[in-house]
Amino acid sequence: MAAPHYKVSIVCPAFEEEQVLPRFHAELCAALAALEDEYAIEILYIDDGSRDGTLPYLRRLAAEDARVRYLSFSRNFGQQAALTAGMEHATGDAVITLDSDLQHPPSLIPVLLEQWRAGHDVVLTYREDDPRLSYFKRMSSRAFNAVMHGLSDTPVSSAASDYRLLSRKAVDALLRLHEKHRFLRGMVNWLGFRATTVAFHPAGRGAGATKYTLRRMVALAVDAMLSFSKLPLRLSLFLGLLCFVLGLADGLYVVGRALFGGSFDGYQIVLLALFFVGGSILGSLGIVGEYVGRIYEQVKARPLYLLKEASPELAILPLGLDASPSAARSSRDASAA
Repeated sequence: MAAPHYKVSIVCPAFEEEQVLPRFHAELCAALAALEDEYAIEILYIDDGSRDGTLPYLRRLAAEDARVRYLSFSRNFGQQAALTAGMEHATGDAVITLDSDLQHPPSLIPVLLEQWRAGHDVVLTYREDDPRLSYFKRMSSRAFNAVMHGLSDTPVSSAASDYRLLSRKAVDALLRLHEKHRFLRGMVNWLGFRATTVAFHPAGRGAGATKYTLRRMVALAVDAMLSFSKLPLRLSLFLGLLCFVLGLADGLYVVGRALFGGSFDGYQIVLLALFFVGGSILGSLGIVGEYVGRIYEQVKARPLYLLKEASPELAILPLGLDASPSAARSSRDASAA
């Protein structure tokens, strides 16, 4: 049998997914079975600081399946950090990322590879409309789309997902972006490589409850907005001009009433002006403070994640984007040798 022409890395973040991992891995293996003659397969699981039996299961899985490697974080650093860690340690000619809760169907992997072989460096996926979503989820998704379309030069659809394929060239380029607050959907679009999209119908979770709470979704939306737009910083200028125009109009109104003998309640006008100006100043300071806080996080240069354990075949490289992709890959290759 001829040796495989290409190597494909499958990156799967997992946070407290002990219940669903056996079923997910079985479906993943079924999807990869028809590809093994043409592709060498590497499966990278990233345990994002789970407190259940996720890590012990990954240890057993790595011992039973030679294709499986795993990384385990010292604590929960978040999905975006887990995806980044997987890409840093992946050695494939193409890297596919997908969630391990079965909402991203592994059966779509052959389609992604076909698009890659057709010449696309980036193969994105987007969710088709899911009638099971709540009214709140639908409205928040539409609001996200509207905000990103109005504020950002790199619009990202709320239907986009972290289920994607990146060529080796695209992965190395992505790892050169050193943001600490990462929004990978926008960062991948920013790269500008030749891309295409594939639709999929999201399935229900295989087991367990979603770990993406409202708080996490809001935090990701804030990362998306502040990482890809400077328009919020300009709100202070707009508010200042608005205060000036309103103050001028109010002054003309007061002078006009005084000239024509009318009466007015000066106390209410002053109070309204104080509330408006004070709120504008505090709001502007809050926006500036959010950006300054992100600069503070960036200049501290802490790693994006820390590993407490990894497969014996993988060197523990808590790079956190502090090293170049080429240096990371050289270290992995040396470890494998």
